[in-house]
Amino acid sequence: MKSKLNKLVIVGGGINGWFTAGYMKNKHPWLDVKIIESDTIPIIGVGESVVPQVNDLLETLGLEERDWMSYTNSIYKLGNKFVGWSSPGKRHHVTDHWNAPKEDVQYYSFSFALPEKHLTSSFYNQLTTDDYFTNSKGEAGVDDKWNDYWLQLVREGKRNPKEASQDTHEQHYLMDGNKAPFDMNDNPLLGDWQSYSFHLDANRFPELIRDKVALPKGVQHIIGDVKEIIKDEDGYITKLLLEDGTEHEADLFVDCSGLHKVLVGGMNNEWHDYDFIHTQDAVVGPLKYKDVYNEFRPYTQTYAQDEGWNFIISLYNRMGSGYIFDRTEISPEDAMEKFKKYWEGYEFIKPPKHISWKAGRMVTPWNKNVLSIGMSHSFIEPMEGNAMYISQWGIQLLDRFVNRQQEDDEIISAGSIHAYNKSMNGLEDHVANFIAYHYTLTNREDTNFWKKQKEYGKKHNHKEAIWKEYKNPYNQIGNSLYPDYMWMTVATAMGHFDDTVELNTKKELMNKADIMFEYCRKLSEAQGEMAPHAYDWHRKFLFNGKSHEEVLEEALKK
Repeated sequence: MKSKLNKLVIVGGGINGWFTAGYMKNKHPWLDVKIIESDTIPIIGVGESVVPQVNDLLETLGLEERDWMSYTNSIYKLGNKFVGWSSPGKRHHVTDHWNAPKEDVQYYSFSFALPEKHLTSSFYNQLTTDDYFTNSKGEAGVDDKWNDYWLQLVREGKRNPKEASQDTHEQHYLMDGNKAPFDMNDNPLLGDWQSYSFHLDANRFPELIRDKVALPKGVQHIIGDVKEIIKDEDGYITKLLLEDGTEHEADLFVDCSGLHKVLVGGMNNEWHDYDFIHTQDAVVGPLKYKDVYNEFRPYTQTYAQDEGWNFIISLYNRMGSGYIFDRTEISPEDAMEKFKKYWEGYEFIKPPKHISWKAGRMVTPWNKNVLSIGMSHSFIEPMEGNAMYISQWGIQLLDRFVNRQQEDDEIISAGSIHAYNKSMNGLEDHVANFIAYHYTLTNREDTNFWKKQKEYGKKHNHKEAIWKEYKNPYNQIGNSLYPDYMWMTVATAMGHFDDTVELNTKKELMNKADIMFEYCRKLSEAQGEMAPHAYDWHRKFLFNGKSHEEVLEEALKK
């Protein structure tokens, strides 16, 4: 940076633009923040599946969970359901998308992986420290990896390797029955840590941040399109010239223009390609519910297809769906036709559209005085709700460096910018690998798409690699977007656990561990049976008794 950061200009609205503007202005009221938003470029989103950490960001902005959820037609998300990712199967229509062997229907969720949280108290589960293991320090917990005990029980034939979710995910039976994480008196059925996430409306969410945070805090909102970018002799942007003739100067410019890359497109950034991610196209569209009690699901639905996969995301008032595909195996035109046939008999709220991207990332997301956040910086593919968290991490990193600037009373250094880029690149690569393993550990060989995935996984020894990630000390819960248990769940669901995986357990604890896993399984099964249907709970507590049709009608009038 050539000067201290006092003026910040963001190009692009959407979730990333308004999140950046609202967060930075909220944390740094002295900062002059301006957002330039085009009124000719629509938002991509049809519905967004996010990770639990997003609520931390919203709490920082002073937004209460229930308020923002109802404002954005959001629902609680308890995890992801993967169907047919390891065995052949045809899913031509939404009515047969469940077609797969039982062991190839897997729920991936947010875990109580730490023992002290594994048995944390909820309204129906009042426990004391006497119920916990005690480690060598006399604290609740074990000195070893908790999930090693489950894996050792699998090795001894006492646990089913295909049932990690039932044994280790408190949300499994709630998901399986389309149930809410609260009872009808609003008492929690899950533990009191991050045990759920959200499905949110990607079109309503930017409006929430804009109207509830950014504008009230003093962010300047400019409607217009960038006509010319003015740079100095060193390639730093000095000002932007808009189509209406106005000029806008700043110390730091943030590109949130998505695939348009309005600013970073001219910064000579090196591109790092994720050529092992073959799914770089999608056809997407929002739909009306037809049978809301069957279709309202408190989890992201992920159904394998011949050339990729379908997702279905339930919001309160509608569904969002898409077909993510490999264009070397099916053309966008044929994919669109296949997607429409998949939803034959259902009503699209808007016509489906085709989106294409290049999987990869900028090597220097912060280049000179231009920072890229969101799809202008990188995109992998939609799986596992990763995109919004990557943006969140970038925004919060920027906040840290601004804090350091204020503390040291100096400009943001080249070293800080290098550290920012290194952190973002490491996170992106971590996410890309996690996503890739969902494909490359498959046992499917029934189509060319799946053959390619399996061959790549064998060539690069992904079976060994995923267990290294499980063992990696970095991947502890609280440190990593994808903690150790998530790598374990994918590996075991795909049938890749054997005697070559080293475990660290204490023999004298094994019997108690077996009892504890069984206890937690039975408890969550019982809670799943008594919990209310997710639709009924959301209708009562978030939408004041309004039906999904009423809420959709109100949304369409806006």
